[in-house]
Amino acid sequence: MPPSTTKWAAAVLLASLPPALPALEAYAEPDTVILKDGTSIRGTIVRNAAKEVVVQEEFGETTVPKSEIVRIIDLRNAGMEFTAANRPGDFPPWRVIVNDLRLNDAVRSLEQIPATAIDNGLLKNVPYLSFRVNELMELNIYGDPEDPAAVEFGIYGRRSGDDRLRRTLRSFLAGFLSSRESIAALYALPFSGGSSTGRDWGVSVIPKSAPDSYGGWWINLYNPRRLEAARLGDAEYAALTRPFGEVVGKGGHVRRGTWADEDIHNSVRLRRSGEEPPVFLRGFYRDAQGNFRPVTSGG
Repeated sequence: MPPSTTKWAAAVLLASLPPALPALEAYAEPDTVILKDGTSIRGTIVRNAAKEVVVQEEFGETTVPKSEIVRIIDLRNAGMEFTAANRPGDFPPWRVIVNDLRLNDAVRSLEQIPATAIDNGLLKNVPYLSFRVNELMELNIYGDPEDPAAVEFGIYGRRSGDDRLRRTLRSFLAGFLSSRESIAALYALPFSGGSSTGRDWGVSVIPKSAPDSYGGWWINLYNPRRLEAARLGDAEYAALTRPFGEVVGKGGHVRRGTWADEDIHNSVRLRRSGEEPPVFLRGFYRDAQGNFRPVTSGG
């Protein structure tokens, strides 16, 4: 996404919803630098060079290589500057995506929910994290959580045909795209369904009537190459999940050490489908060898 860093205005974040910036008032210092290890450095940015950022903190200066930075929040310019999502086809790490949603005034609740195994369609056998947004919306982040291959929104139930909400989610996703061609392709897709691909991007809309819709309306962005690289064989994919009966007991209560009862209840797919698909454990990561591992495995 040339140049080397890109401004992502809050107005693009959720175009038809109230802007997210007021929720950032919790940061007492003018600027915040968020690192890949999850820590934050707060202070005043006194130098923002091509390869490093210098932050003036209360008791001195800290120099941070750009290669270690996920995001720069520069409140003086009322903008959010990404350094990790600066190449075509890149998406920000999952924490950045989720945090941006949480900060928006229109998002009343956002909770991680059990992700169920997908056995058909574009996203078959690709590991993912799943989140419920408000009541009947779902956010899914596919592939390596720190370097996603796809980002998807779904709407269930009575609001799945709400064009205003569909346009809002489309606007959010458009903020990840880096070319006029890809943005034009996204906006050209009818809400009734369709797909389009380019060299380093793909966009699709899946209607409720599709066999891989799981009862919802979906819109997603993906990087075709990364998506295929994240697609696992059946055995490897199954190793990241647990059979439904090992997660939820016969009495309907969730087994200890997996999820919580409220997490299962928050999953529209599990609550309404009547099916009992395999369920991903709460977290997974991709190790240095490129293998996906559940967080609970101890690495």
